[in-house]
Amino acid sequence: MRRRSFIAGAAALACGRPGHAPRFAFSETRETVAALVEAWREKMPVVGLSLALVDRGELAWAGGFGMADREAHRPADADTVYAIGSLTKLYTALTALRADARAALDLDAPLQRHLPQLRAPGVDAVRLRHLLCHRSGLISDWHRGSLGERPPDWRLVADEIADEPLIAAPDRWYAYSNVGYTLMGHVLDSMSEKPFPDHALDVARDTLGTSALCFDPPPLLAAGYCAGRREVEPRLRLQPAAGMYGSVLDLVPLLRWLLAGDGLAAAMLTPQPAGPLDCDERWGLGLALKHVGLAHAGRVGWHTGRTFAHRAVLFVLPDRGLGIAVLANFREAGGVEDLAVDALQTALLERDGLDLPPSVGDGEARPRAAFDPVALQRHVGRYANDFDVVRLELGHGGLVSRAELGDTALIPAQGGGFHSAANRDSHVTITDRAGYHVLTSTVRGIETRIGVRCPEGPVPEDWLRRAGRYRVDAAPGEVVAFKAAHLEHVGGGLELRLELPQAFATSSTLARFALAPSGPRDATIFGIGRGKGQRVAAEDGPDGPALAWAGYRLLRSDA
Repeated sequence: MRRRSFIAGAAALACGRPGHAPRFAFSETRETVAALVEAWREKMPVVGLSLALVDRGELAWAGGFGMADREAHRPADADTVYAIGSLTKLYTALTALRADARAALDLDAPLQRHLPQLRAPGVDAVRLRHLLCHRSGLISDWHRGSLGERPPDWRLVADEIADEPLIAAPDRWYAYSNVGYTLMGHVLDSMSEKPFPDHALDVARDTLGTSALCFDPPPLLAAGYCAGRREVEPRLRLQPAAGMYGSVLDLVPLLRWLLAGDGLAAAMLTPQPAGPLDCDERWGLGLALKHVGLAHAGRVGWHTGRTFAHRAVLFVLPDRGLGIAVLANFREAGGVEDLAVDALQTALLERDGLDLPPSVGDGEARPRAAFDPVALQRHVGRYANDFDVVRLELGHGGLVSRAELGDTALIPAQGGGFHSAANRDSHVTITDRAGYHVLTSTVRGIETRIGVRCPEGPVPEDWLRRAGRYRVDAAPGEVVAFKAAHLEHVGGGLELRLELPQAFATSSTLARFALAPSGPRDATIFGIGRGKGQRVAAEDGPDGPALAWAGYRLLRSDA
């Protein structure tokens, strides 16, 4: 494989720790990662990233690629500090588990016992444990002041969301929630003699050993980039959910601890209850537990992190003794998850001879079933997924999924379901499940929910006249991750589309949500999972319509 000068010198590819020879060299894995990063660089404005690989408790490889600060000519290496985003949740979960183990906290106690200001109907059924596995039914995000140089105190969030309706009954389905982890931080903060950040860092040091993790951005934080352009990395308000900074070496003690699998680590890796609408999605306490790219490796624990311009991912394979952390400083680095998975797949093959098992996509022929337009017509409509709304229509001898980023043919398969033209490994089904018409994809035996059909019908006139462009009524110094919000009448329903600043996206859309009006001034974001079920409230004032959503006040601004 070709390996060019994007690797930031021998010093940026340190191997092992002083006095500890790694058990395995992983030379092929290193070459593969270097080639993948180089190929990535040819397609996207890759700036810098760092990686650490742990093998059976030893640091096997740690190094960097590209630049931590391009303008200062500072290369990325194993010591480069990034915003680790939602990897912070692992340390918040650890702090909660330590408190539970010492009987200072009961994870099965009601959340309302600690935060009585929460008074929405049904919140009395939320338990602290639900917060750690994202099954609380609490809203996913609260955007008020979420990014900025000096965000508001995160401990005020409990008061700000006190009357926000639950998106679902606790334990109904998994819905990722930054708010849930922020409230867990609030509980831990109120019961400790120290503020939550200091308390969480103390627990991390006591449990995992020395670490330079911190909640304040250090002077040499890696610069952030979007579309190759330098951007200021703002602070995140919800610190217990996503507020930490650190290097890949700072994450190594956590990798080692999870791989060793002591009592609390085992608890983090223990699957929590799931329901029919979760498909094969499984969470422990702080960790996602299944991944299609690593299903052949035994148990998997993983999490991703995302801030304004930094990206992060961490994986552990306890049954194989392998763990990896990857951090990057450019917004387009959503691919760090794929890079980490490819690195672990290569390491498993190189060290253990364990290859990915064959999949349905490995064969040349995928028999097509007869096209029955009458039977397929029942699946036509709009489907809401995590961050988009797609439309299924008849076409190409089956169904076609139409989205802003392109179309995908779904070809009827013999025996039922569909082949996906976009992913040869995927078997797609559309079924009625727990009261919803659900679109799922099964890859290597793992089924995931990829869409839920939206209700169709006439849009109330009160909502139709509010259609248009809206801006966020932001506080001074607040950073908003989207340029504008658009309330749009699309097909048979209403949608809220968030517009990206044009400079850093090929698509103009950051996210698109289907709205389900429930009255002249009230609607909810339709669907299952992150961001769904949240209230959107409307008001009509002398200056025109305004919308309230996730703590934001959106003002009509059609110009």
